[in-house]
Amino acid sequence: MAALERLIGYVGMGPDAFLVGDVFWGEGLALTADTRADMVEATLGLVKEKRPVFVTVTSCTEDATVALLAKMKVFIQGSSCSGDVFWVDYPIYYHSNRGLPQFYEKMGRDSAVPFVLANHPGLIYGRKNRTKQKNIRTSVLKKLSGIDGVQGLIFSGSLKRAINYQKAVRHRRDFRLFDGDEATFMKQPSSDGVVAGGANLLPKAWHEVTWSCLNRYDVERQYPDHVRQIWEAGVMVQAFHRLYATQPAAVLKRMLHVAGILPNAHTAAGTPFTSPTQNQSIEAICRKYDLI
Repeated sequence: MAALERLIGYVGMGPDAFLVGDVFWGEGLALTADTRADMVEATLGLVKEKRPVFVTVTSCTEDATVALLAKMKVFIQGSSCSGDVFWVDYPIYYHSNRGLPQFYEKMGRDSAVPFVLANHPGLIYGRKNRTKQKNIRTSVLKKLSGIDGVQGLIFSGSLKRAINYQKAVRHRRDFRLFDGDEATFMKQPSSDGVVAGGANLLPKAWHEVTWSCLNRYDVERQYPDHVRQIWEAGVMVQAFHRLYATQPAAVLKRMLHVAGILPNAHTAAGTPFTSPTQNQSIEAICRKYDLI
């Protein structure tokens, strides 16, 4: 876990929260349940600041997801982590819309840790035996948002669906909607923030871009040099995003290795390797922005 400790130390105070074992940005689905549990346990012990930790529990089946959640609950309850912990789940990956509210009502009763759901049609496209459903239905999300144990949604998809989702959850003032697509966030940021895989590599730049998009800087900081710095940071994070957007886990690992953050770019058995052409592009962009 030395590499994990080094990565968490490098990311530092950039993000407002950590996301562990994700199945879109990371390799959660390619790892065993024991490995995922060990990684989460180690992360909770390494995060010293009082920041939320989001733990992805999605597995290939409903039973496997419930079993992984049960395995993680044991050490989360006794964790020394000072920040809040949330389960992250992509339910349409393994469960249909039918019966989904009832499923989370039961999950909520069995767990004191709240859920943040995730909707990402691209994850469903990548599944071999994918179902016809690629999104949480708006009517189903409305019912889900009525469950106390469900506190937010990480959303990737069309603007039309995003607007419909916002309408569906407006009765819950404490319900959070996070962007799950970095490119969309930079064009039209949501009010609650973004899940940015690129923050692993460029934590400070993503912190600056996000705070600027959410208008969290004081008026005094909006001087010309600051605006120019934000613009340059935005251009940089978009350039990196174009490289890793279609294959985030492998490309980000290669980038982190080239930048000297990770000792190697090894991936899990089920994760495709980066190509020689991708490797050349990665080295070129890391050199361009002085990461080598």
